[in-house]
Amino acid sequence: MSDVPFRRRRWVRRTAAWTVAAALLAGGLFQVTGGYGSWRDDRALDSACDGDLAAGAVRELFDGASLTSSSGWGDRGHCTVGASDDDVDAGLVLWTGRTEHLPGLEDTGGFDAPLGHGWTGSFRFDPDAEDRDEARAVLMLSCGERSGRGQVTTADADLGRGGFDDPVARERLVAVLTETASAYARRTGCAARTGGRVEGVGVTTTLRDHKPVADATGSCAGVVDARTAARWGVHTAREITRDPAPLENCALGGRSGTFLYGFTASYGPSAREARRRLDHRSDDHSPRRAGAYELTARCPGAAGTALFQAETLHDEDDPRSAAPDVDHEGLRAALQRFAERSAKKHGCGAVEGV
Repeated sequence: MSDVPFRRRRWVRRTAAWTVAAALLAGGLFQVTGGYGSWRDDRALDSACDGDLAAGAVRELFDGASLTSSSGWGDRGHCTVGASDDDVDAGLVLWTGRTEHLPGLEDTGGFDAPLGHGWTGSFRFDPDAEDRDEARAVLMLSCGERSGRGQVTTADADLGRGGFDDPVARERLVAVLTETASAYARRTGCAARTGGRVEGVGVTTTLRDHKPVADATGSCAGVVDARTAARWGVHTAREITRDPAPLENCALGGRSGTFLYGFTASYGPSAREARRRLDHRSDDHSPRRAGAYELTARCPGAAGTALFQAETLHDEDDPRSAAPDVDHEGLRAALQRFAERSAKKHGCGAVEGV
C-alpha cells in the first residue's frame, strides 16, 4: 500500500503548524513593537464616548496619527481623544449635555461663523491668531418643541500640526461634531432634527472684516437704512451670515470699522449667561449704560428664551471715539428689526421688552 496519502497528510499537518507558529511569532513581534497597542487603541475608538464618537471622522481629522480615547462620557459630560505622531501631541475634547446643564458660550472679540446646512451651530477659528491649529465647533439640537429642552455639544481640537486655515480640516472637525452629537441624541432619546453635511465652513469674523454698511447681506442687513446710517455716522458693518447660531452678532462702525453700535442675539446657554450678567449688574446697582436695550422671545427647543441686546460704544478714557448722541428711538427700532429677523430663523414667538 502506497504511503503517499500518509506523507501528504503529514505535510499538511506540518504546514498548518508552521502557519500557526508564524502567526504567533508575528503577533508577538506586533505586540512587542507596539503595533498591538495601536491596533487595540484603534479598535477602542469605534466604541469610544459610549459608542457615540464619530470614529471615522476622527481618523480623517487626525490622519495617520496614533489615537487613544475615553471609553465613555465623564461625570462632567466630556470625552477625549489623544493623537500623537512623531512626538507631536494633539487631541480633541468633546462636551455634551442638556442645555440647562451646560455653561454659556463666551462672547469673544470675534464673531463665530454659523454652520448652516440645517444646523444651529458655529465655528470658532481666528485666522489672525498664532495658534492656527486650534479651533472650536458648537452645536445646539432641540429635543422636541418644548422651550428650553435641548442638547449642546462642543468640540475643541488641537491638530498639533497643520492648521484650521485649511478648509478641509474645518469640515472634518464639524463632521466629528455633528455625527457625534447626533449619535448621542439618538442614544439618549433626544428627538432632534438633524441637518446635512457641512461644506464650506467659515471662520471667525475679526475687526478687519468690515464692509460698507450698504453691502451688508447677513446679520446686519436691514438693521438701519441709509438715512439713519448717515445720521449715526455709520459707514461700515461687521456681520455673520444669516444662518442660525447660538450667538449672533452685528456691529456698525465708522469709516475705519471702529465700533459704534452693536447688536447681539443669544440663545440657549448663551442667553442664560447674558441674563446672568444683566442680573449681576443690577445687583451691583451699576448705572445703566446710555443706549443699552434688551428684548426677549420665547423659542422652541434648545433655544429657550432668547435675549437680544443693543449697545453703543462707551469709552470713558476717550470720549471722542464714542458714538454720537444716541438716537434712542432709532436704536430701539433697529434692535426690534434685528431681533425679529433673528427670532424668525429660530422659530421663536413674538419679540417683547424685558
